[in-house]
Amino acid sequence: MSEKIRISLADWQFNAGVVGLHNILKYAGDEVVVKENYIEFEPECLEGFETKYFNYLIDKYWEILSINKIISIEEFVAYYEDSDFEEFDKEGLDTTNKYIDEVKKYLKSNSYKTAYGLINSDEDILGLEKSLKTIKFKEKQDINDIIPKVQETFDIFKQIIKFLKKEVSRKYIGAVNVIYTTINNAWDGVCFLNRQTKEKDMYIDYRNYFVVPTLEYLKADKSRFKYTCFSCDREMNDFNNDLSFLVNTGFDVSRKTSHVWNFQNDVAVCPVCKLVYSCVPAGMNYIYDNGIYVNDNSSMENAININNKIFKEIYKQKDEDKKLTYRALVNAINKEYNDRIKYELADIQLVRYVNGKYRFNILSRKSLEVIRDSMIELDRLINCSLKEIDTYFNIYELVIDRLLNSQNMFTLVQKLLYYKLSVPKNCYYNTFNIVDILQINKKFMKGVGYMKDLEKDIVKLGNTSGYYLREKYRSKGAIDKLSGISYRLLNALKTNNTDSFMDTLLNCYLYAKLPVPEVFLDALRSEEQFKTIGYAFVAGLIEGEKNEESGGEINE
Repeated sequence: MSEKIRISLADWQFNAGVVGLHNILKYAGDEVVVKENYIEFEPECLEGFETKYFNYLIDKYWEILSINKIISIEEFVAYYEDSDFEEFDKEGLDTTNKYIDEVKKYLKSNSYKTAYGLINSDEDILGLEKSLKTIKFKEKQDINDIIPKVQETFDIFKQIIKFLKKEVSRKYIGAVNVIYTTINNAWDGVCFLNRQTKEKDMYIDYRNYFVVPTLEYLKADKSRFKYTCFSCDREMNDFNNDLSFLVNTGFDVSRKTSHVWNFQNDVAVCPVCKLVYSCVPAGMNYIYDNGIYVNDNSSMENAININNKIFKEIYKQKDEDKKLTYRALVNAINKEYNDRIKYELADIQLVRYVNGKYRFNILSRKSLEVIRDSMIELDRLINCSLKEIDTYFNIYELVIDRLLNSQNMFTLVQKLLYYKLSVPKNCYYNTFNIVDILQINKKFMKGVGYMKDLEKDIVKLGNTSGYYLREKYRSKGAIDKLSGISYRLLNALKTNNTDSFMDTLLNCYLYAKLPVPEVFLDALRSEEQFKTIGYAFVAGLIEGEKNEESGGEINE
């Protein structure tokens, strides 16, 4: 029996590839031994690996693939056909026309045309695409007049869906879908993503470029190899396998010689590691153009478990929430806590792929504890968002991002209160959500060494003080004055001007003929307490309900 292949954990990108390789082989039913910091498997597992590779990726990302979106139209068609179109109305027509536009866009795309050439079928899909035409409906026309055209369109849909449900269609169209929605996020410019490749079949191309060189390398006599792999220190014969194909990682060694010492490239990997790097899309979790990977290198098992749990959390969310990768991360981490995996022992690297670039955070022990202890407050922020110009920002994601970057929430709270005063129609949150953020921030500040001896709930005391002052102004018929007062208080908080804040505060209580609450004595003890109490107070002063009109809840 040949020697087993052992692949150990290394840098984050290689680790994502190792997790991906493990997932692919396990999904195919191969035996993979998972040890403390490495995996082992027989070389025979790489036979037919190209099919295992695409089968896993197609099934993993099936929900977001365009082939699945087209096939899912079958339910829509069956619904109206089962009722003999008695319930078909203007809304149904609008949905039908939307599907027509989507199906035509996909079927005539270059990637689909590439797949048609690999599918041995007599079906004229492009002819069916051309026969799909938008159904026009005039205002004075009866909906029943267009039912024959709808039936004709549904028949075309069914022919297209029948073609796409074939195993060979899933094999090739599913493959081009994952290539251009997922794989090209991790690597590009080589194999089937090389625009000048001569091999049309992506399965054969992948095998020839990644799998065959690996099998040949494993059988080769390495006694005369004089170089070592950049990633795993295995023997190498040359520097032909560079990392230029990795997105935002490698560089063109022939054109960018200045990137290496003395203009002599020494960054290259063995064929085994190159195969591992090609598996990054199976280890990192992508949702459209976003990706997330937790580089827990404390053990191989932990790395596999946490990232697979994140994937499940992402894809069990509603469609509109799928881009909330932080939410999936938090849910997965809390499940790991419940499973007693000791994340508190070490800080963990978090890698996010956003807008074509990698962003790195550290999941520190303190940040994880704050997240775990703030689940109630965080859950209330999930559907809260802020609109700036034409972009919607999910507040849950903004809060988690600051926690992971070890930043306090004061600038975020300042912004949210300012927008609540100036453009409330763009604020899909209420002041109670801001109080939740301040409670989370208080826990974070205590975790990093501030306000440790504080036993009072200064956020609640400050907020209720603002509420009662607002009600007193209301009883005096002076509620309109609070807007200008709130602006002055926010400016004082932003510049950390306690004198200005207290002057405005005292004038307010003199006008209301109320005693100044004792909590404001605590505000003078430190800058952190001043801002915490001050922002909570202003949140209580500001009146306004959450804007419930859905404008979007995702950073786009």
